[in-house]
Amino acid sequence: MKKFLALLLTIVMTVSMTVCVGSAETSDEQIVLEYWSSWSETENQALVLKAAAESFMEKHPNVKINFTFNGRDNRKLVVSAIEAGTQIDLMDANIDNVQKLWSENIKDLSEYMTKTYDTTDGKPYNECVIPSMVQLASDLFDGKTMCVPYIPQAFMIFCNKNIFEEVGITEYPTTWDEFLADCEKIKAAGYTPITTDSNYATSWVGYYLSRLIGTDRVAELVYDSAAFKSEPAVLEAAKAIEEMAQKGYFDANIASNVYPVAQQDMVISENIAMYINGTWLPNEVSSTTSDTYKWGAFAFPEVPNGVEGTEAGCYSTYAIAINKDCDDATTEAAFEFIVYITTGEVDQTFCDQANAIPMSVTASWPENLADAQVALNAYTKRYPSQTALIVNSDSKTIIAEACLKLMAGTITAEEFVEEAGSF
Repeated sequence: MKKFLALLLTIVMTVSMTVCVGSAETSDEQIVLEYWSSWSETENQALVLKAAAESFMEKHPNVKINFTFNGRDNRKLVVSAIEAGTQIDLMDANIDNVQKLWSENIKDLSEYMTKTYDTTDGKPYNECVIPSMVQLASDLFDGKTMCVPYIPQAFMIFCNKNIFEEVGITEYPTTWDEFLADCEKIKAAGYTPITTDSNYATSWVGYYLSRLIGTDRVAELVYDSAAFKSEPAVLEAAKAIEEMAQKGYFDANIASNVYPVAQQDMVISENIAMYINGTWLPNEVSSTTSDTYKWGAFAFPEVPNGVEGTEAGCYSTYAIAINKDCDDATTEAAFEFIVYITTGEVDQTFCDQANAIPMSVTASWPENLADAQVALNAYTKRYPSQTALIVNSDSKTIIAEACLKLMAGTITAEEFVEEAGSF
């Protein structure tokens, strides 16, 4: 009996050791992550991603990361590729496109947001990144975190700070009267106060109208031609922009500016003071911008009798999602890579090499976005990209063309209302 028990104990120990060894081998199983990205392969953001993946894989030898860089068409390619059986584990796009196009294909990541990771200094991940971006991701998906923001973006008025300083503008305008006074100073000094182009044509009318009656009301108007034409605030906003055109505040070539002519002219001529654009602007024109050029930025000012002020603005972000079909091990590795690129050194590298807004609350912003940081941090109400004036694809082109004519001074405010409202 003693010999039998001894033999039985030996068998049990051997089986136990076999199980433990098997578990260890399973935990070291190779994980291959296929990442489909909205960046083009030569863009700075893509270069940072590839370098980050190399360093991540060195720290995690059991993880292999492959990239497919599709450019902006990525948003349209992912779902059909997944349905065709293509392995895609991570994918990124503008967060609004993630919500509109990928909601049925991505995984709820809420539980991972409150965990700690190697680069979060012992804190939950959601406490280490910009709160407004975390909230945005939650708001778009009814309280769930279905994607993780990275490389935030925002719209505002960008300016040549050298011109502002030369003409004696020491503080950014917060009211419409202050803004018009600054435009007059800039024009009197021989500079062009404002430019825009075909891509951003709706911004001036859109912001003014949104300030006046609120973004929700603007969104209603662009789906109802009769309401658009009969809304008194539309004419009021048009008259404000008409006045700017009559005073010569807009670029003389504004009607024919085709993107990216205006932004290149702004930095090459150094004669244009302001342009409503996104926080990506300094990076997009960096190769043609002189070393002495100083970027400034500020929120669109309050307007007389308006219902919304400088707390409201267009802001968004790219976001990374994980395929809902990923198993737990793949999801954990994928999320850990997301944390790796949105905190610590890699997050700062996005900022330094791609002039991107960092996600981490402790990161340092690019010098040319320092003023933009102030404006974005003050935003508490979100406008759609370029305001709600363009949310209806059936009316936005008609409205945009009318906006350019209004700023060029070739139509009156009354004519704008009729032309822009004919959709």
